[in-house]
Amino acid sequence: MKLLLSNDDGVFSGGIRALATELNRHHEIFVSAPDRERSAVSRAMTLNEPLRVHKTRVEGLPEVPAYAVSGTPVDCVRLALGNLFSAPDIVVSGINHGPNLGTDVLYSGTVAAAHEAALLGYQAIAVSCLSYPGEHMDTAARIAAFAVEYVAAHPLSFGTVLNINVPAVPFASLKGIKVTPLAVEQYALEYVERKDPFGRTYYWCPRGCTTCSDGMDVDDRWAREGYVTLTPITYDLTQYSRMGEMNDNDFRWLG
Repeated sequence: MKLLLSNDDGVFSGGIRALATELNRHHEIFVSAPDRERSAVSRAMTLNEPLRVHKTRVEGLPEVPAYAVSGTPVDCVRLALGNLFSAPDIVVSGINHGPNLGTDVLYSGTVAAAHEAALLGYQAIAVSCLSYPGEHMDTAARIAAFAVEYVAAHPLSFGTVLNINVPAVPFASLKGIKVTPLAVEQYALEYVERKDPFGRTYYWCPRGCTTCSDGMDVDDRWAREGYVTLTPITYDLTQYSRMGEMNDNDFRWLG
């Protein structure tokens, strides 16, 4: 199969190298990824400046066509599908350094890259490893290879991404796989306030995160317990239960 690879950690990240190395064994792959880290940019697109694209290579895979793009993960996927390559069978985004669990998917550039492909009608997978330094990326890469075969045999519906999180352990130490919904994650609200050498105030984004996952059947819990988590996610943010409680007549005063 033909596979397009992207991410948000950048074209030179260890995650995309591990993914490309594994998938190149049995598939034709090509890469379009940011020229630098673009984590947590979500679905941002570059509108008011040109995109710059440079041919590059994935370490150890000189035969793989690869481009470093000056824009966001969404830019990378759109440019690859519209200009740089022929249509792939599946788009795989990752391997992300660190988890994309729960409502983190709303911020993730890695998930956004896959979702852009899904909204353009392509089969799409997002893969993340629970390790920020990138330990055991080979485990996540093997899971990604299985996921590619699964999606090829069981296509996802329009606009759907298979979001995968893999514990940072040796493959043999994985406890299994859980198909599970997203957790609700909340980041610490208060930013870290500091002073620069000129006495001016600046702020760092807080890193703390809490979830309500203890004992619940959600991805965060199972991933932390050593399971690979699979969650199909889609674009529809409509709250249908609330729509059912609303009535057009409630808003007659607007007319």
